[in-house]
Amino acid sequence: MGYILTKPEKAWREPGQQGKEGRTAKLMRAVSRKDFLRLGGAGLIGAMLLGAAGCNSSHGVVVRFFTGTRETAALERAVTELHVDRFEEQHPNIELQRETLQPDAVRREIQSRLRSKEPPDVFAYDTGPGFGGVLADAGLLRPLENAYTKHGWDIYDWAKQQATYDGTVYGVPDQVEEIIVFYNKDLMPEVPRTVEELREISGELKGRGKIPLAFGNRAQYPASHLFSMAASNVLGREGLDSILYGDGRWDIPQVVEAIELMFRDFVESGYYPKSPNTLAYDGANALFYSGEAAMNPTGTWLVSEIVQAVQEFEVGFFPFPSIGGSGISPPAGVGTGWFVARDAKNPKEAITFIDYLLQDDTARLTIENLNTIPAHPVDTEGLDIPELFKQVLDDLSEYPQADAFGYNIDVLAPRNFNEVMYTGFREVIDGMRSPAEQALALQRAWAEAKEAGKTPAQE
Repeated sequence: MGYILTKPEKAWREPGQQGKEGRTAKLMRAVSRKDFLRLGGAGLIGAMLLGAAGCNSSHGVVVRFFTGTRETAALERAVTELHVDRFEEQHPNIELQRETLQPDAVRREIQSRLRSKEPPDVFAYDTGPGFGGVLADAGLLRPLENAYTKHGWDIYDWAKQQATYDGTVYGVPDQVEEIIVFYNKDLMPEVPRTVEELREISGELKGRGKIPLAFGNRAQYPASHLFSMAASNVLGREGLDSILYGDGRWDIPQVVEAIELMFRDFVESGYYPKSPNTLAYDGANALFYSGEAAMNPTGTWLVSEIVQAVQEFEVGFFPFPSIGGSGISPPAGVGTGWFVARDAKNPKEAITFIDYLLQDDTARLTIENLNTIPAHPVDTEGLDIPELFKQVLDDLSEYPQADAFGYNIDVLAPRNFNEVMYTGFREVIDGMRSPAEQALALQRAWAEAKEAGKTPAQE
């Protein structure tokens, strides 16, 4: 078995757990709240399961797997048992070395890792032209079309498109996500259907000393999630399709309205924590978990962490409400995906690992233990999952056929557009750029990418 140490450099093993037999027995149950509390929560995440005594080279072939660290210590343990221990038991000739960094660090370092003398064989990374597409353009990815054909991978066609660049399939999407608003049912007995109702609730919450909306934008990308919610509502699926796949424009009144609402109006109204540009994403989540903030606008990828971290109140969720009579189109789409490096030393075994992850029995364990939704058909009958996750599954059951859903824009957008989103929204929040100026900057970036052939193509 192989693990790579990350900070803090310290090995961790569950007390009383000896060898793979003990770990396998524990894999068959979901990680419980008791486990999370006993392990001390996210504070242990860097120390656990990232180093292990007794690693050996008896497997024969070493596959290097580079991925983002999971949100809590208990989730980190669960994903390691599923991705490493169980895989190695089924493939005794392969040793999987799993190296993790925080997701933001993965984004910063991925290109240098892929260009190094020891690149990962397989890695998890964001799909879409602004992420995986950039790596494909740089010649750092290995095409996977033959692997799809050989193994019969049944990835949803719409999801597969997000890992297809210039007509070539380079990645395997691993999960479906939706951007929603989680809320504390103790603080909010009813959910808002309109922004006007949201304002009334937020004003009442402020009067009780509560932060209405947990939002931390230090990493800059969280602002794109808020923008996706507002833009999806004011434009609808049809309006977004017109911009993304047609001749529509970003510098229009509806987009300016969305930017104004999220990054000027709500800031000036005090609905967010003070100085959101200095607050980390994890810090905003912690405000929600502690009950200091009543709502948390983010993605369904956070369900597993919420189930473990929130003990004192019941959590629900709702789509961002109607804006001035608009429809309600919660953003949904593909999250990360698996890719094989161009210079992978063991590409065949890397593909074997991806194939393992796509097997129905592995996917069922992924749903139960990690509370993520695979981007391919899975038999979900009889699964033991939390009630909050059941609600998410029900909400996403009709995607993508239902036109009611919008888009998580940064996943579909090219890199230069995302950079303008990230830096520009930060400046709007700080009062250094007007919403109209930001909409114009977005349009200029989009036009530049479109002329270069970097915008998404609808199949």
